[in-house]
Amino acid sequence: MKVYLTGANGVAEAIKKGRGTLFLSRKTGRGASLAELAEKHGVAVRRVKDDELSKLVNNSGHRGFVLETDPLTSPGKIRYLEDLRGLEDDNALIMVLDGITDPRNLGAVIRAADQFDAAAVVIPKRRSAGSDADTLSRSSAGAVEWVPLLEVSNLSRALADLKDMGFWIWGADMAGEKSSDVNLKGRNVLVMGREGEGLHRLVKETCDGLIKIPTGGKLDSLNVATAAGILMYELRRQQQFLYSRMG
Repeated sequence: MKVYLTGANGVAEAIKKGRGTLFLSRKTGRGASLAELAEKHGVAVRRVKDDELSKLVNNSGHRGFVLETDPLTSPGKIRYLEDLRGLEDDNALIMVLDGITDPRNLGAVIRAADQFDAAAVVIPKRRSAGSDADTLSRSSAGAVEWVPLLEVSNLSRALADLKDMGFWIWGADMAGEKSSDVNLKGRNVLVMGREGEGLHRLVKETCDGLIKIPTGGKLDSLNVATAAGILMYELRRQQQFLYSRMG
């Protein structure tokens, strides 16, 4: 089953991976740059009429370009959770998302995971947003092409496996310790739960500890993608990752 990507950034990143066929229906600057990129990376380009392009995306809207490609499962070297056993980075970071059903939130977490060099994002096969390829591509600005997205059948069991691989498991929870007071150096997993409801009971019980972001304001929580980005930053700050890799 083919999927159709309509976001410019997502299409560009997929083309850089040599994926799919680019359909163009209009002469625009963006279309021309995508066509040039496609030629560079060996991606086929087809010129079609505008109504043909609309049919491909079920009239959901486009800007004169669509990339037809196969569904993306795990794009990087890490294709399965088991592959993480060979991960040699002493400060490796894995993001685990427990029941995040909004593909825009999932995409935003993946975008941040790319910026903070997470080795993978792990989601459950059920109760997750991993199936909406176009929205995921758009909301991650194409980062989904570069960050391995791993689906597992049982999240609690996957966390137990990650413990066996030498990872510390930290769940984001308002009842946890302040993230700045917790030692986040070493191999870590950050587990983000559902907005409003938080982590499932079994997932929370599997964690080694719970951490929170100290906040003020009138609302009781941050958006999950915002919270994930802040926690990733705090973890990498403690590891001096930003300084060692960015100068």
